[in-house]
Amino acid sequence: MAMEREGLIERGSAIQTKGRPSQGYRLSAAGKATFPRQYALLARQLLEELSRHLGPEELRVALGRIGLSLADSLRSEIGSVPREMVPRIAGLMRELGYESHAIDGAGGAEIEAHNCVFHDLAMADPAICEVDLALLRSLSGKAVEHRRCMARGQRSCRFAFKSP
Repeated sequence: MAMEREGLIERGSAIQTKGRPSQGYRLSAAGKATFPRQYALLARQLLEELSRHLGPEELRVALGRIGLSLADSLRSEIGSVPREMVPRIAGLMRELGYESHAIDGAGGAEIEAHNCVFHDLAMADPAICEVDLALLRSLSGKAVEHRRCMARGQRSCRFAFKSP
């Protein structure tokens, strides 16, 4: 069956009938993912609600904590070899949905991303970029300069890594 080959459905329990045995099927995780979801709508509402209750600096701190928490959950995938750190972080960002790659910048290693997984949220409130910045600072152990930002109308986001 084509849908089973594509991974959209998977075999479930057999269905008891009075005649020939029948096979039941259910949606797989990939099949469920084909249906519309409204995560962006919920995320915008959550960000607006946080913005109403927190001041601008408190919002940045809260978003930074989210980035730190994300870094903690991903840290084991990075390794600890310093010269490989930025390329590995760029690879991890690709796994998260970024079109990112490590480059040699004027002052050292940088990551350039040609998309932003939070673009709609960042357009509504640029403070959302603090999630990325905190994530990158925590994973690299370095200070991060946000040199370019798509939410500011630039063609890519670029992050430069500096000694802390």
